[in-house]
Amino acid sequence: MFEINKIIIGTWKLVYSVEIDSSGNKIYPFGDDAIGYIMYDALGQMAVQICRKERKLFNSKIFTNAEQNELLLIPKDYLAYFGRYEIDTSKEIVRHFIAGHLFPNYVDKILERKYQFFDDKMLLKPWDGTNREILWQKVTS
Repeated sequence: MFEINKIIIGTWKLVYSVEIDSSGNKIYPFGDDAIGYIMYDALGQMAVQICRKERKLFNSKIFTNAEQNELLLIPKDYLAYFGRYEIDTSKEIVRHFIAGHLFPNYVDKILERKYQFFDDKMLLKPWDGTNREILWQKVTS
């Protein structure tokens, strides 16, 4: 029997993030070459960031001075959140308890992900009725 509590700990690099529509078409919300990392530590903390590999540069050199039309691109180009996590081995789900999120409406929410492990990979599928999957490859323990 493998111990999920030990296997999940570490840094994982994004392989892909995809949504599959009702016709079976694959949609890559951050592009088919998206980059990102998810990290889980032994104390129950986690953080994730996913973004488009190619992003349009802002005209401003300072983020807080960015133009409104540039800021509108962020949710289409970038996902980031952090918080604590817990594992429900009976349902094979990892729960992310959101402490901070790029989209503030998700703070204090719980995101559930069905997990599956094979080789050095971790497949997470949101447990929210959508047909999405995010595949990660282990980088460090």
